[in-house]
Amino acid sequence: MQKQKDIFENFSEKFPILNKTYDLYKDTSEISKNEENTLRKSSEITVLEILELIVIATRQGREEKRQTLKQALRKLDTLKVFIDMAGQLKLLNEKNQSQIKESVDSVGKMLGGWMKALKPAETASAA
Repeated sequence: MQKQKDIFENFSEKFPILNKTYDLYKDTSEISKNEENTLRKSSEITVLEILELIVIATRQGREEKRQTLKQALRKLDTLKVFIDMAGQLKLLNEKNQSQIKESVDSVGKMLGGWMKALKPAETASAA
């Protein structure tokens, strides 16, 4: 088990977005823990899919990375809808909903910044 923790720590040092996404995963667990709560389960799975896409992107070339990061952003948009639904359905209190939205925005900014960092070299190579 220690070796797995070391792998995550190594990735997290190089890619702080992994820590933010993991925090987001922990935050989504605040959605009502009712056994039948598919919305919580779907939200947690969506965050795990985002995390997976981020890890995949760390090992890809520039163009593949851009496509993978776009997929992660689409998943993040889906998560935003789930969080809004959870709030409307009173499965989250306002404080937790606000905290999750803050985490989602933070991950979104990091993903957007990563994609933006990939653009200049693409533009330069096209010129």
